[in-house]
Amino acid sequence: MKRLLNRLAISIEHLKCLDEVFTEHVKEYQRINNLLNSTNFKSIYKEISRELYAGGKAAANSQLKLNRQMILGDIIEYIFSGRAYYYAAKSNEHLKNFYKLIFYSVNQILLYDTITVNPELRKAYIEKLEKTISSDILYEKPGDEELANQIKNSNIKIWQEGWTPAIDDFIDSLLPKTLGAPKELVVFAEFIRLQIGIIIPLLLIQRIFGNKNPIAPPDFLILQNNKEIYGIEVGYKKELQSREFSIRTSIPTFAVDLKNNMHNRCPKCGENILYCDVMIDNYAKGTLKSVIKKRNGLKRLYCDKCPFFKNAACKYSNYYGRVEGENFNCQPLEAKYNRHYHARCVKNDTYLFRRKPMNILKNHKKDFFAQLPEIDGIENLVNK
Repeated sequence: MKRLLNRLAISIEHLKCLDEVFTEHVKEYQRINNLLNSTNFKSIYKEISRELYAGGKAAANSQLKLNRQMILGDIIEYIFSGRAYYYAAKSNEHLKNFYKLIFYSVNQILLYDTITVNPELRKAYIEKLEKTISSDILYEKPGDEELANQIKNSNIKIWQEGWTPAIDDFIDSLLPKTLGAPKELVVFAEFIRLQIGIIIPLLLIQRIFGNKNPIAPPDFLILQNNKEIYGIEVGYKKELQSREFSIRTSIPTFAVDLKNNMHNRCPKCGENILYCDVMIDNYAKGTLKSVIKKRNGLKRLYCDKCPFFKNAACKYSNYYGRVEGENFNCQPLEAKYNRHYHARCVKNDTYLFRRKPMNILKNHKKDFFAQLPEIDGIENLVNK
């Protein structure tokens, strides 16, 4: 991610140089700048500028509308759907590398969420932001600076009683929509791989103008060979938005989402489960089906024969089942329910079976598996 962000920053610096030189040497350019900063336009200019960086997260019905997490997420998605896509279109080999870039970047975005369970990392990140960004911009939302100072000196973690909605909103605002962006990028990759039609990503278009009020488009449009067009929304919580788009455009729209075995937070350590190198490599090469095996009725990328497995020491291997013990907050695990865990986090733990403790590694070594990109609802297009 670093190289991509550095290049993006250089593009910004380039444009700033252009603006500064023309402001200094071209009178008409300077006049327009003065106009944009005049009393009549200043408030408009400021509000529009908040669509490029907003210091916080505030509800849509609040007086000050701030959506920093959405802006940061859009910038990352612009890299893939707006620019890197050109690279991917050059050849099949370029497309393979594009797939790898997407999944490794998704892993990095999922890792950002670690600040919810790692107070030291969170403090270092907030302090880095404070050294880099002016506080009047970083903390535009009233109360956020005080909240930041409180959090920096706290060991609070997500899922604890003291993790308030205010803390949740603040931490969420510091990250590039770590739930939504990974989903959308994985779905983007899957649409390309499955060749279900011509894919038009609309991830960066928040509103479409027309003959009535602007409407929110779906995340993707799919144009199929039979001339049918479908709108695809990622996530099942936008039914009203999708319905309005369909009514206004007569384009049928439906939702897809990740299946529930993806991007889960391991209850034992609190960190998200990531995609492994073996999965990413096979996905990129188009050989994923050849390494997926069926055991006990379940098709998975099983880990026990992988050279990186090392008796469940691999940080990517999954265990799905019951566990006795405590979670990362030292609270009792929901031992009656199956959950997704890092295999290495629970391999030495047990669960009760007919009142007897069962060692997880000993009894489930052949059941550990790697996370796969699986999309729920995509069969509406694939099986047409």
